[in-house]
Amino acid sequence: MMRALARPAARAPAVIAFLLVSLAAHLAVLRGASVAGRVASPSHEPMPVTVDLIVAPAPRPAAAAAPVAARPDPVAHRRPRPARRAAPVPAAASPDASAPEALPPVASLADSDPFGAMLGLAQDDALPIGPTQATEADTAPSAQAGPPAGAAPDAGAAPDAAQAALPAEAPIVVAPQSGAVRYRVHYGDPVDGNVVATLEQSFEIGTHHYRLHSEGRAKGLVSWFYRGSLVQDSVGTVSTAGLAPSSYREQRGDRAPRSATIDPAHGEVVFGSGQRRQAPPGVQDRLSVAVQLALMRQARPQQFEPGATIRLPMLGNSSVEPVDWIVIGEETVATDAGTVRALRLQRPGVGDDPAIDLWLALDARIVPVRMRVTEPTGRALDQVLASQ
Repeated sequence: MMRALARPAARAPAVIAFLLVSLAAHLAVLRGASVAGRVASPSHEPMPVTVDLIVAPAPRPAAAAAPVAARPDPVAHRRPRPARRAAPVPAAASPDASAPEALPPVASLADSDPFGAMLGLAQDDALPIGPTQATEADTAPSAQAGPPAGAAPDAGAAPDAAQAALPAEAPIVVAPQSGAVRYRVHYGDPVDGNVVATLEQSFEIGTHHYRLHSEGRAKGLVSWFYRGSLVQDSVGTVSTAGLAPSSYREQRGDRAPRSATIDPAHGEVVFGSGQRRQAPPGVQDRLSVAVQLALMRQARPQQFEPGATIRLPMLGNSSVEPVDWIVIGEETVATDAGTVRALRLQRPGVGDDPAIDLWLALDARIVPVRMRVTEPTGRALDQVLASQ
């Protein structure tokens, strides 16, 4: 037992010495390999290794920042944008909208305006005749121009010479007179008896001046919906050319009055709004035009053959427009005083303008015996002489 324990103790110095020798040998080998490596291989500088740290970029100034929409996106990664939905178009403004067919308005006594229709008002005034728009045909009191019936003009004559050879128009002789007439205004045909208004007109015609006054009032059921009256006044001079209005005024119910003053010295008309328009010779207002046509027919019957056209410039609300009257022919009109022979003239309706039929007595009367106003909607108001 003791011998076995003594053997390792006796061998310990030898083991330690062996371990030291082995360690020294390994160190020598490692050192020699390092020296041999330095001699055998050329020296190389160590390659630098750089490491970039990820640093958040500094924020750009607001002024220099480019809009995001301006940066082009790669085509491969561009995401298709959905189509922008168009705003719905109202049915009234959409040309493709299939709206139901509009039914014609149904006229009734409640929505009728007898005074507006009797004036022959349009929705919009015609274009005013400016200094460069007026023509000789527009400013002539009558468009019926040419040689007398049966006379053939010389085809080879110059236009100026042929115009100079035409006979002068017969002067209009206006006899001084005064009086008053009364009309019934019917809704629709007079035989139906639908009287919606009454109209009284007085006239005073002297040697050099004239005055026309008209006043209408709603009657019956219409008076519940349309209150007030229509008042018209026309004042002017009398000459061999007939009536020449110098001022015209009208007022409908509670509305502001409308007026126009004609300045013959400067050849212009000044409306109540301050607007100025050229006043061609022979211009008439809404009240004087019927009397002027009656005077012209009495003095120049050859111009009123059926099919002829009489052109007269007329005052509008703020304009002067040429109006054509077509001669239809002779007819009879039933009045309270009996049947009257009359000559029918018609102003055709164009656009929003109503059609107007005018019956002029074939005797010496200067006031019309009947006037019918037909609007584009088909509504008609008929003014018939009741008493004189």
